[in-house]
Amino acid sequence: MRGIRWVAIPSTDAGQWLMDHVEMISVRKLTLYPRRLKSLFKLPVLYYNYRKGHTKVVGAYPDRLYIEATNLCNIDCIMCPTGLKMLRREKGFIRLDLFKKVIDEMAPHVKTTTLHIWGEPLLHPELIEMIRYAKKQKIRASISTNATLLHEDKSLALLDSGLDEIYLCLDGVKKETYEAIRRRADFEGTQRNIQRFIELKAKRQQQNPFVDIHPYVNVQIIEMAPTKAEVEEFTKLWMRPGVDKVNVKPFDAWANQVKEINQLRDQKPSVNLKNRYPCPLLWYHAHVYWDGTMTCCDRDYDAKYPLGNVAEKGVMAVWNGEKMAELRQKHLDNNLKDVPSCHKCTEWSWWRPGPFTARGNSPEPKG
Repeated sequence: MRGIRWVAIPSTDAGQWLMDHVEMISVRKLTLYPRRLKSLFKLPVLYYNYRKGHTKVVGAYPDRLYIEATNLCNIDCIMCPTGLKMLRREKGFIRLDLFKKVIDEMAPHVKTTTLHIWGEPLLHPELIEMIRYAKKQKIRASISTNATLLHEDKSLALLDSGLDEIYLCLDGVKKETYEAIRRRADFEGTQRNIQRFIELKAKRQQQNPFVDIHPYVNVQIIEMAPTKAEVEEFTKLWMRPGVDKVNVKPFDAWANQVKEINQLRDQKPSVNLKNRYPCPLLWYHAHVYWDGTMTCCDRDYDAKYPLGNVAEKGVMAVWNGEKMAELRQKHLDNNLKDVPSCHKCTEWSWWRPGPFTARGNSPEPKG
């Protein structure tokens, strides 16, 4: 085939071969599916770095990019540090120019971005423009929302934006359950918002039966002590036309840092910290807060262990900077007593990467 030079890969150490050749592959101006070809090599290279314990990831960009649109929220959820008023870092919205800077740097190399870490993304006045910009740069975009602000005009704008995936979070089938969990939210109003969004998407699908209408819709409930008795009914209720998946999300204790949140567990974690392995997130996912601060993941909700600021240095300079290398080494040495978000965390056990597989920053869904 013209334009491609075929190279034999030695079978003795494919990982090392990839390490030696991936830069050549990633910068070559191939005319046939360049992004798909890069993606083919990325996961094996990330896996090689992870398994070899490299503190600086050589030859590959992160697999996923999480960007915090805002850390402001309009409700007070009992399973969230934001809702419990525990976040001490400054509140704000990511600037559009910073968002574009991050996307421009990462777009050739990252397939997916989640425009949400903490806070409610629909509060950001430029969210739709951000989604459109990500799509223009050929990055998949997803959000998670409490849906309290998902009025019809916002629903139509999201449907028109090119958004690839949305999580609509509604914890409970009973008003008293939901409103005790998602304080300051209105059960009936949120239900109406979700139902109307689903109807609008389903209507577009009917009008275009041979076109896959985006976004992929997940209606989500968190399985925890207050909701456990309602999970089955919730699943039956929301599995309807317009919904692609009812997602039963296992409880997230946010690294066991908050006593009030730990008490919401429906069962105790069965993870033995003595058997812990380095958290894959440090080799696979980049988390950028609204002000440009990069952290290990969303468990560091107050950025107590900042890794650097991408507004000043760029994403990859922080991703392979000294602070990140230091944190990766701490995980390799299991020396995490001075890292609050990692010390008692059990979420590292949610997944282990393979040569061609990686996961999102969440536990394995049950639904």
